[in-house]
Amino acid sequence: MIRNVYLTLVLLFLTTAGAIAQTGAIRGKILDKATKEPLPFASVVAEMNGTQVGGSQSDFEGEYTIKPLQPGSYTLKVTYVGYTDLVITGVLVSNDKITFQDLSVGKKVTETKEVEIIAYKVPLIDRGNTSVGATLTREEIEAAPTRDVRSVASQAAGVFQKDDGDGVNVRGSRTEATDYYVDGIRIRGSTNLPQAGVEQVTTIVGGTPAQYGDATGGIISITTRGPSKDFSGGIEVVTSEVLDQFGYNLVSGNLSGPILKRKLENGATKSVLGFFISGELQLDKDPDPSAIGMYRLKDAVYNDMKQNPIRPYQTANGFGFDNAAAFFIRGTILTK
Repeated sequence: MIRNVYLTLVLLFLTTAGAIAQTGAIRGKILDKATKEPLPFASVVAEMNGTQVGGSQSDFEGEYTIKPLQPGSYTLKVTYVGYTDLVITGVLVSNDKITFQDLSVGKKVTETKEVEIIAYKVPLIDRGNTSVGATLTREEIEAAPTRDVRSVASQAAGVFQKDDGDGVNVRGSRTEATDYYVDGIRIRGSTNLPQAGVEQVTTIVGGTPAQYGDATGGIISITTRGPSKDFSGGIEVVTSEVLDQFGYNLVSGNLSGPILKRKLENGATKSVLGFFISGELQLDKDPDPSAIGMYRLKDAVYNDMKQNPIRPYQTANGFGFDNAAAFFIRGTILTK
């Protein structure tokens, strides 16, 4: 039987100044690596999937802000005359949050082109997070032992889920008290989304922001993926037919790429319009198998019950009739 059919078409048309419903920001200071003095008028740009999506220039105090930014993973590039170029990869931006990232650049020691590359580290204390909860990135979602968005969200502290695919209870509240948002839009129907189409899942269990003011339980905010500058895609096929009798079958696929590119002055090309399409189909013969097995009637007993569905019985007060199923005795007429 068909248990779940997921078909999500996500067409995101982006421009260099495009804004979406859910946005975040990157803020910090640009400093001299040796003296820790602020560097004014330094240039910093943010790139996602190789495409520049935002940029800024530091002020007299060395402070910069890049916004709005779609939730996801970014690469920051800093340039300043007389200093080595700095590249920080994997800077995580979440919806409705500010990611603080100070940038320290060192002076050039030679005339050759130098670039310092640093990997981003998630801070132990997030200064830009005013709410209580957790954010899972695309890499963490793909590594999770589930494909259901609610099950992914249940990994946050204070969230309970009885079984995979069930509703969640946030800090003891009812299931109906939890609100779901997809790209900033509140949804009341199914939350089934292809795993490949999810960029981030944010679970808020306390300190709910003002835009979610009518929630009495928790908030689960889902951010879908955006397009890439190059064509990419994939197909995934999963089946349990060769291992068990439950008949779990899954087929999913995604395709992403540019629609329109613009040629820059340096000869390179930049994607200004793109698309992302994702779909998923799941077929289950037994969507909820028992962990201890199930009992069934032996063939001879089943045939006898069909021929004699009613059986007489005797009590201290007389005779009566009852359904034949009332006389079943486990272990003698049942088989596992």
